Amino acid sequence: MTKDIYLVIGGCGFLGSHIVEQLVEKYPDAQVRILDLRRSFEAPKATYFIGDICDYDLMAKACTGATAVIHTASPHMGTRRDIMYRVNVEGTQTVIKACQACQVPTLVFTSSSSVVMGAQGHIRNADETWPYPEHFFDYYGETKAKAEQLVLQANDPKGLRTCSLRPVGIFGPRDQQMVPKAMGALKKKANLFQLGSNRILIDCTYVTNVAHAHLLAVEKLPTFEAIAGEAFFITNDNPILFWDQMRALWSLVGASTQPLVIIPDWLALIIYYIMLVITSALTTIHPSLTSNAASVLKLLLTHRYFNITKAKTYLGYRPIVPLEDGFRRSAEWYQSTQKNS
Repeated sequence: MTKDIYLVIGGCGFLGSHIVEQLVEKYPDAQVRILDLRRSFEAPKATYFIGDICDYDLMAKACTGATAVIHTASPHMGTRRDIMYRVNVEGTQTVIKACQACQVPTLVFTSSSSVVMGAQGHIRNADETWPYPEHFFDYYGETKAKAEQLVLQANDPKGLRTCSLRPVGIFGPRDQQMVPKAMGALKKKANLFQLGSNRILIDCTYVTNVAHAHLLAVEKLPTFEAIAGEAFFITNDNPILFWDQMRALWSLVGASTQPLVIIPDWLALIIYYIMLVITSALTTIHPSLTSNAASVLKLLLTHRYFNITKAKTYLGYRPIVPLEDGFRRSAEWYQSTQKNS
């Protein structure tokens, strides 16, 4: 009997490594392949393909005989625009081409909630009918949207079946963004200040739950046509106030969670618009500059939470780790990295 073969593109990364761990645990007799730029994560019995996602020959070699391909590779937000386009758009084109040539039956793409974020402001309880914006909030979201559309358009009921998962605010062990940034802000005494009145609801999703959703998609996509060619938001199904999220992490490392200074919403908005004008002017003078600081402040004042009824209904998805446990595990992981550094 032929063994199932699962290829995780970006399998040494934050989310990809958690997907690999779950595949190895759930399917001990299967072969797990990892394609990534470097071998920075070790998985028992995994086969590694080290190289560029845009290298078609390498991609085709990794895809040969694969039962399913899970494409998680993506640069971090803030990466140079040319790299972001090359990986997210051109890399995804290469993945699709290789899957089709190698007759891979299933492709699951890791998208992002950023694909619906634009200048429209608040996103409250948005589901998958929410449209792509005319003007995206950032270039990351724009390139992820282009990649997602390529993947969904490639869906073929008689050939390659595809779907796209849109996780929201992933965090957890091996996180290189949310948890380290939250703890870095704590070192700068950010716990003593609060921008806004703390009425902004956001979604954040523990990484184990996102990986679990990918395995559900891999399992259901070959036989359940209702999910083929579809996108799904993935969250912890538990929107939380922005500052409550930060304080949940800070409290777990023994920091005070009572702010000494609270900047009201109206003043925070004034600060945002001043920063936007200044950074826009600087960008005009020097195109390499961006309005990143203003963008971050804008996010602190914008609702961003999503409806996952579609994922529940069609994928059978439910978060398996509650937010509270996710925060605790994340804080413990972060503290362990500080002891070992």
